[in-house]
Formats: sequence, structure tokens, C-alpha cells
Amino acid sequence: MMLKILKETHIRFSQYRYIGFIVSGALIVLTLVLLLIKGGPNYGIDFLGGSKIGVSFSEDISTDEIRMVLSDLGETEVKIFRIQDVSTGTTTYQIQIPPKTELVDEEAQKTFSTVMLEEFQSRYPDQAIEITGEETVSAAFGRELQWKAILALLIGFALVLIYIGIRIDFKFGIGTVLAVIHDVWITLGIVTLLGVRLDITAIAAFLTIVGYSVNDSIVVSKRIQELIKTRRGAGLAENVDAGINAALSRTLVTSITTLFVAVSLAIFAGGTAIYPFAMIMTVGVIIGTYSSAFIVAPVVVEMDRIFPSRKKKR
Repeated sequence: MMLKILKETHIRFSQYRYIGFIVSGALIVLTLVLLLIKGGPNYGIDFLGGSKIGVSFSEDISTDEIRMVLSDLGETEVKIFRIQDVSTGTTTYQIQIPPKTELVDEEAQKTFSTVMLEEFQSRYPDQAIEITGEETVSAAFGRELQWKAILALLIGFALVLIYIGIRIDFKFGIGTVLAVIHDVWITLGIVTLLGVRLDITAIAAFLTIVGYSVNDSIVVSKRIQELIKTRRGAGLAENVDAGINAALSRTLVTSITTLFVAVSLAIFAGGTAIYPFAMIMTVGVIIGTYSSAFIVAPVVVEMDRIFPSRKKKR
């Protein structure tokens, strides 16, 4: 038996669809403005190429102090990400250095990390400082990974449209694809605002969000389709509202349980590579839950109003 956290609801989602469209439109525009101001997302070296060096300190220091040390060593164009590890209490800084040439010299990078460590130890002798990890990626590989990530998302959108169009209805397919694009875009904006860097795990996170949003949309769409067949006297908007309300409790239960895991990972995996994945999933689940109620089916209602079906015309 499905766990229910809500009693029977009668929310008129279709009536509030324009409010949802305005809120979503504002978030989409704000995301665009944010990305233009920041010059794009916080790409990691997996996408840009270059070197990533992790440095841990027993006591907290500011990113400005780290930047000053790196500047004295000749590295001025660096990105620094501060990560607090809740489980150990240590602070780790991920230092991202852009590639100097098309092919990054890994041996030279190891030499630089040694010099950098010695410089930190000389300036902060009372601290326990160590290199926690090093990674080097060529700029060419980073650009290739960007295009592959975009291609993977585009293929996903196309397959979603075809699948839902065949199984349910193309209007629901279009609504679902728009909702998925909406979820990915707004999630990208929020994690950029939060300073989350995008590395290779981000691809997995965004594809997981696509799958999560599609699954949620299919559940709602199938419920609406069943109501349309059994309640032929009711209008589309009425069936849409009834379908969303019928699936609302299930949607919330799924979202809350998924959020519990994602938030736990975000809190306790602060110093690990899984942190970006956890943060993207946390934001994506929240946005996906919202879009399943206020984007997918309301878009179908609006499309049916503008492009009524043949049966409706008769």
C-alpha cells in the first residue's frame, strides 16, 4: 500500500498555471542573467582542462591568503573552492589552475604542487598542511567532454518526446520535455549561484535529474490519461487537476525520500568528489517536484486551448 502524507486534495493546478509560468519564466531569465554575469557555470577541470590540486589545512584560512601565495608563485588565474568536511572537521581547498598549453605537462604540475606545499608550510608553520589529491586534464579533452554532455542531454530529450508521444500523447511528450529542460536549466543556475563546481559527476547528476523528472511526469500523465478515458464528460483542465491531485501524495513521498539521501550526501560528503552530484540532485529534485505539478500538465492544458484536438473541434 502506497504511503500517503496528504489527505485527498482538490487543488486547481490548471487555474494557477499562469502563475507557474511566470515564476518559471522569471527563474529561467534570472539563470540566463546569472550565467552571463559569471561568464558561465563553475566548470571544473573536467570541462575546461588544466590542473586541480587539493590542499587541506588543520586550521581555516581565507581564500584570499591562498590566492596571494599562488600569485607569488606566478599563478594568478586560479579558481579556489572551499570545502568543509563535516566528518573530520578539516577544511580542504580545491585549487583549479587553467592549462598553460594545449597539452598539460603532468610532471611539471607535480613539481608545482611540491613547491606550493613547501611555500604554504613556510608561511603557516603551525598548521598541518598536505596535498590531498592532484588531477590533470588537457583542454582538448575538456572541450570534447562538454560537447558529449550536451549531446547526451539532447538525445535524452528526443527519446523522452518519442516515448511519451507513443505511449501517452505528443502533447504530454512536449510538456514533459519542456519540464525537463526547465529543471536542468534552473538547477544549473542555482548550483552556479551556490558556487558548486561542475565536474564529470555533474553529467551523471543532470542525467539522473532527467530520469527523475521523466518518471514523475509519466506517473502524473498516465493518471490524467486514465481519467480522460473514464470521465469523458469532464473537461481536460478538470481531469488534469484530478490527475495531479491523485498523484500528489506519491510525488511528495518519492521526493522527500530522495531528498533525504541527497541532502545527507551533500552534508557528509563535503570533502569528496560526490559533493557536486549530491548538491545538483538536491536542487534538481526540488525543481522537478515543482515542475511535475505546475509545468507538465498545465502546458498540455494551454496547448489544448491553443491547438484543440479534432474531437474537440467536432
